[in-house]
Amino acid sequence: MRFISTIGVEQPFYWHKSLMVNESNSTHSSVCEVDHPQSTSPSQSTRPPVPKTARSKKRHPQYPLSIMGGSSAPDYAYYLFLMVNITLFLRPAELIPSLENLPIYEVLIVSSFLFSLDQIKRTLQVPMLKRQPITFCVIGLLAAVALSHASHMYFYGIHTSTFAFLKTLIYYLLLVSIIDSPQRLKGLLKTVAIAASIMILFCVVDYSGVFDFEFIKHVSDRDGVSDAGEDLRVFRMRGTGIFQDPNDLSVLIVTTGILCLYFFNDPTAGSLRFFWIVSLIVLGVGLLYTRSRGGLLTLGIASMAFVLPKYGKKAAITCALVGLAGLTVLAGRQGNIDLNSGTGHDRILLWREGLSALKSPDLFFGIGQGLYSDLAGLAAHNSFVHAFTELGIFGGTLFIGCFFFAGLGLYRLARFQNSCQGKPIFRNQELERYLPYAGAVLAAWCGGMMSLSRCYVVPTYMIVGVSAAYLNLAGASLAKPTPVIYWNKQHLVRLIGVSFALLIALFIFVRIFAH
Repeated sequence: MRFISTIGVEQPFYWHKSLMVNESNSTHSSVCEVDHPQSTSPSQSTRPPVPKTARSKKRHPQYPLSIMGGSSAPDYAYYLFLMVNITLFLRPAELIPSLENLPIYEVLIVSSFLFSLDQIKRTLQVPMLKRQPITFCVIGLLAAVALSHASHMYFYGIHTSTFAFLKTLIYYLLLVSIIDSPQRLKGLLKTVAIAASIMILFCVVDYSGVFDFEFIKHVSDRDGVSDAGEDLRVFRMRGTGIFQDPNDLSVLIVTTGILCLYFFNDPTAGSLRFFWIVSLIVLGVGLLYTRSRGGLLTLGIASMAFVLPKYGKKAAITCALVGLAGLTVLAGRQGNIDLNSGTGHDRILLWREGLSALKSPDLFFGIGQGLYSDLAGLAAHNSFVHAFTELGIFGGTLFIGCFFFAGLGLYRLARFQNSCQGKPIFRNQELERYLPYAGAVLAAWCGGMMSLSRCYVVPTYMIVGVSAAYLNLAGASLAKPTPVIYWNKQHLVRLIGVSFALLIALFIFVRIFAH
């Protein structure tokens, strides 16, 4: 069966029986309307009274919460997964040294995985993967990692790299399998926002000299050369665990700030929401302490993505320019962005090394996952260049697909929302409210990856997974439940086109600025 999606894209429609009923019930309703209970006075009705049970059943059809359908993972699997995310930011072994040898993260994620096996098996079914192109791309990356070494007959690399990325894939599968309701999505976002804010607070306190945390070590970086020929140094704030790069930490700060703003604007939170202001202040101070130019650019990109759906292109560009101009005055080093010298130009030279390696038989499957540093001396400091170089056209396209499909889905929902001129497009108000924040989070992380190599780490697939989970919930919450995006030939062609366009743009950019 084929039908016209509510977001204007004709798609194959493989659906559960319950959704087929929902489609027939909403056939005569406007696509911009959702089912809400409505009262009708007796004088307005000329039909015989309908029994209460039948009337309730008609007015309140049982819609699934996610396009995944089926039963939800147990609550204890969900809570274990929340604890997994807490340990990503607040590492127990750093806070309590006596726990250093305990595999806390591994035990939590394996336990959550075992309790969610039924939901994960459903996620991996082919019909489900077609509804989730993002998941299809993430799973494909596992094959790309293996093939990047198999093409060179490097069997040790196949074993180590595949196993390492498999752990990241398990995290992603847990997220999209367990987060199957708006309540669970909001709980995950709140857990991440609180845990990340606490970790950043520790870093700010340590950097300011208020208290010395032994597990936090900041860094003194080279920042150019003085007129006398001496190296200039700048002291920069680092995070903990996997966020020890100041630039990486700055992207996390911007992303966390978007989530804090989302909870601060929650109308159901009452007076407690003002506590999020404290977090926003800490994050703002932390962003300045990182001295990260990439963090400043990430903030500008996130601001544009947040304003664009509601107020249009002119307002988005104005907001970004005003914000960047103000922060440039306050930020000092961060406002000095120069692509012709300094660290900015050094990174472009690293990009050139990687892109040059593609002009070889390694074009299709790459030089091998984890080998960029052997080629150029350092990581690429650009996730997209890094993925293309190490995984080739095959893996690089799949990596871009994770973000392309996420962005495409959010764009379609935002465009559909605008076409409805203020009318709700979702039955769930929280999904409606989160839409602009979802776009800003995704844009912030993509902007940050332009100056960071974060192709395989868990936080990247946390952002991708949250986007995928949100699109699953959003598709089921539309007036006519349907996948927002779908894996088909048309989307595959678009993905390949976007991938090659980005690769060509990177080649042109490097050709202009690398000297």
